[in-house]
Amino acid sequence: MAVGVFFDGFSSTAEMLEVCREAELAGASSLWFAQHMGYREAVVSATAAASVTQRVTLVPVAISPYLWPPLPVAMAISTLGEFAQGRVILNVSVGNILNLGESGVEPVKPIRIMREYVEVLRALWAGQPVTHAGALHKLRGAKMVFDQGRQYPIYIASTGPQMLKLAGEIADGVLLSAGLTLASTRRCLDFAQGGVQAKGRDPAAVRTCSLINCKVSQDGAAAKAAMLRKLAFLFRSRGHAENIKSSDLDIDHQAIIAAHARHDFEGAVRLLPVEAANVFAVAGTPAQCRTRLEEYLAVGLDEFIIEVSGNAEERKLALDLVREVARRQAST
Repeated sequence: MAVGVFFDGFSSTAEMLEVCREAELAGASSLWFAQHMGYREAVVSATAAASVTQRVTLVPVAISPYLWPPLPVAMAISTLGEFAQGRVILNVSVGNILNLGESGVEPVKPIRIMREYVEVLRALWAGQPVTHAGALHKLRGAKMVFDQGRQYPIYIASTGPQMLKLAGEIADGVLLSAGLTLASTRRCLDFAQGGVQAKGRDPAAVRTCSLINCKVSQDGAAAKAAMLRKLAFLFRSRGHAENIKSSDLDIDHQAIIAAHARHDFEGAVRLLPVEAANVFAVAGTPAQCRTRLEEYLAVGLDEFIIEVSGNAEERKLALDLVREVARRQAST
């Protein structure tokens, strides 16, 4: 079990780079940069982080085939890989349905398109001209001229059964989104394992990772209140419907979606009970967060990736958790 740190793109670049440096010193194995539409850009953020770190793996999360054609993505990741001396993973995903709609994109044929996207990226990195007539992208002899022959690991991010199965079949790893209950996490891992078994792959060939929202404060109530705001943002998507049902909490998901539709974010927050903060995430005092993280440690992930945000004291407390987990893993 390794521990990483993720950034949602909401904080300033200066704060993000400070946390990157401290996370590496604390023993984090990886840094993950979210590509939330309208916020800070993931590949640029990862490149900036490469300049202040030496060891950690850098992961843009998650690049959508519906918004980024394969050749520019291969170019961007190879450029990042050149700068960061190869310590790069590419994470791909269909993307948030709401954000895609705002961009005028309809994610049709997602399984086929994701399969083709992964195949084309690997073919481009192989260095030969690529001809491809896919459901979404067309290439007519496109070629990578530098960094030929280096295959960067490709992880697929999803919580959908079919896409998780595909990840188990073809990807180097699977990433689960933040805000999942423990029950949803186990269910998602089972779907991915089904794909591994269907193709007769070695389970160790597919790394399993999950983002975990984390808010640590000496004021446990304030930490939970802040977490509810994170969850209200996450739950704007209908993709969390089954996850919310698995919580056994009385949450009106449709009302949350409707509140977002009318741009009433505070109304969406009020629809979440305080218990949600530690059902879908990790929030509270350092002791409370350690206890909750122990439950995630027992799920069977290869790596969990926690959020480090808030004021300077809260960021320090979260990094202390990273340090504890990294030290524990180093001693086993």
